[in-house]
Amino acid sequence: MIVTYDGDKAGQAATAKALDELKDLPVQVVQIPDAMDPDEYLQKNSPQDLAYLLTNTRISPVEFYIHHFRPENSENLQAQIEFIEKIAPLIAKEPSITAQNSYIHILTDHLPSFDYQQVEHIVNESRVRQRKEKVKETYSPSPVTMSVTKQLTAVMRAEAHILYRMMEHPLVLNDYRLREDFIFETPEFQTLYGLLIDNGSISSEDLAHQTREVESAWYQVLALDLPPEMSPHELAEVEESRKRALLNQENLQIKKKVQEASHVGDTDTALEELERLIAQKRRME
Repeated sequence: MIVTYDGDKAGQAATAKALDELKDLPVQVVQIPDAMDPDEYLQKNSPQDLAYLLTNTRISPVEFYIHHFRPENSENLQAQIEFIEKIAPLIAKEPSITAQNSYIHILTDHLPSFDYQQVEHIVNESRVRQRKEKVKETYSPSPVTMSVTKQLTAVMRAEAHILYRMMEHPLVLNDYRLREDFIFETPEFQTLYGLLIDNGSISSEDLAHQTREVESAWYQVLALDLPPEMSPHELAEVEESRKRALLNQENLQIKKKVQEASHVGDTDTALEELERLIAQKRRME
């Protein structure tokens, strides 16, 4: 289903209202440029241009909301906070890790006072709250409780996704087992990976011999509750997301070194690290 209204403020408000009413359906949005309505656009452009617009410029509801709720004064900190509070829960509901990372990047671009990891942390907190609310609605209280010791970073979320597929699909586990270059960046996931390789599955008895952190990590994997069917390029996309997240982590470390070197007047080191950062960002393009 495609939603398109006039490109002016009233039309965008109508789009937001329609999306709220259609939130349980697969919907895409087409925005008419220059605040025009479809008739005006057709008068100034050809039918082929309109067809192209409707076919090739579709965006997701999350992308629409990011543009719709973007604060007019992007330098105002309170406006930025309110903006994140509106968008983070929407990103947290997105099932695709690749799409989540993309939305976080888009959102971060509109937030001068926040970096990627800060926005990601807020999205993770929204996801945890949504999960707790879902559990309250679906299940009665249980005497067994789990404490989540870590929020899932982008790297951890991607690795949890891979581990979940290994658990559900023996062929996936075997494919990764044959890759000598593959290891999990997250130590707890690497431990669980070793258990899967050794035993083919992970039992409560296996977990009883592990640390609380490893046990918690296992429940974080189970909490993903991914659909049983895998898409053809799913794991390739997840690995690409993991790669980008690792590069982002490395970029933050390099930025910190640049700042530290600049602070103590070590210009040579600061320039060297800055060159590394520029080269790294070019590789990410």
